[in-house]
Amino acid sequence: MTVLSTKLALIVSVVLATTAAHAAAPAPPGPGTTAGSHVPLSVRPLACPSIPPNHDPAVIQTVYQVGLDRGVSDKVMLAAFEAGWVESHMNNLPCGDKDSLGVFQQRPSAGWGTPEQIMDVTYATTQFMIRAQANEPQFPDYTAGQLAQSVQRSCCPDRYDQAEATARSLLDEARAAVGSRAVYTGSSADFNGDGLDDIITFTHGTGADVFVALSTGTGFQGGAKWNDYFALPGEIPLTGDFNGDGKDDIVTFTQGTGADVYVGLSTGTGFQGGAKWNDYFSLPGEIPAVGDVNGDGLDDIISFTRNDLADVYVGLSTGTGFQGGAKWNDYFALPGEHPGVCDVNGDGKDDIITFTQGTGADVYVGLSTGTGFEGGTIWNDYFSLTGEQPRTGDFNGDGKTDIATFTMNSAADVYVGLSTGTGFQGGTKWNDYFGLPGEFPYTGDFNGDGKTDIVTFTHNDLADVYVGLSTGTGFQGGTKWNDYFGLPGETTL
Repeated sequence: MTVLSTKLALIVSVVLATTAAHAAAPAPPGPGTTAGSHVPLSVRPLACPSIPPNHDPAVIQTVYQVGLDRGVSDKVMLAAFEAGWVESHMNNLPCGDKDSLGVFQQRPSAGWGTPEQIMDVTYATTQFMIRAQANEPQFPDYTAGQLAQSVQRSCCPDRYDQAEATARSLLDEARAAVGSRAVYTGSSADFNGDGLDDIITFTHGTGADVFVALSTGTGFQGGAKWNDYFALPGEIPLTGDFNGDGKDDIVTFTQGTGADVYVGLSTGTGFQGGAKWNDYFSLPGEIPAVGDVNGDGLDDIISFTRNDLADVYVGLSTGTGFQGGAKWNDYFALPGEHPGVCDVNGDGKDDIITFTQGTGADVYVGLSTGTGFEGGTIWNDYFSLTGEQPRTGDFNGDGKTDIATFTMNSAADVYVGLSTGTGFQGGTKWNDYFGLPGEFPYTGDFNGDGKTDIVTFTHNDLADVYVGLSTGTGFQGGTKWNDYFGLPGETTL
């Protein structure tokens, strides 16, 4: 977790682009680039010795993953793929017009970053998306291509929309390879067992480090490394208490050919080295989750196939490993929905929940019997619209898990639907400015009062962390609890 060396112009534009619920105006379309001055390689190909005719699969997967991590809209995601194709055929090129470099042909002289930063695909994608997300609410009628142009400021603005068909094809390929790894609705994170939820970040990348910032009840301590090799690129990390000792541990789902599951148990001051707890669970494209579904005090693992079969599999924890996956429901959480695991009726067994979003914006629940999940029933018929980020938590402290949604737009509202034990009440606004576009919101009881609070990670170069404490009837305004945690491209929970 080293501080990124960033030019002053980039810092200014990032500060203008995103801060937490306390922010200034959105960023200008591009840092220091005169409108119409940028020339894509598709227009001036001789600026590079050669341009590959085909895309680099690793590049499209990285761009897609960054978009998932940032919770971008479909339009921003498409804009990134249109821009990447027009600029470089989705290749990380070390050459370009003038001093342009990388996938998006960003120029160091225009304030996009150092050459080394721009050649980092995660960094370059993050910078593109920061600006696209800032511009999107200002120009709601823009096409994806026009949104790309508002960032790139190209000499040839029509080129991006003309690349839509190719960009969509590349998006489909990336989606199939990566899956939807950004479906995080909530998980416990009290790593030292003191009754206060902490925060964690998985760096992925070459180092694959894991950093934790412990809660003091009024802030988060500076990040400390708790494991130096866990959750490699492309894996899906989560948290839970798998051995029942009161301290939350870490788990990672490899999802590749092996579909292994590794656990790093918490010692209270660090995580042990990853040990394999299951050798075939949660295949590529499935959505893994964590919860105590049989009420024995040990968190188990759950996987939603989220395909046309829509099966749900469970691997129960023995305290030293996970049993083989058993089917607990044969039709729950369809493609595109946001599933999760939580105890909605307060019986001590975690249930399954899914947010359909889309036109209906329904919320379905499948209650746990301890050996399976009942069929899904609607608990709310209009909550968490497309583009919003749904989360779960016991926000009023009554022992039943409620639902929340972050609008993630310029309004940055947060709505809550309280659980009655048999349904969720209609959404009411609990905070009117928290979780801006590009940030990653999550939940946890950070002050130990029994009521779940909200947190947001800005996920930019400032890497601030803001918390809104629950009063039981609303969330207080966001206050900064840490000023450097969770860098772009990391997974923060």
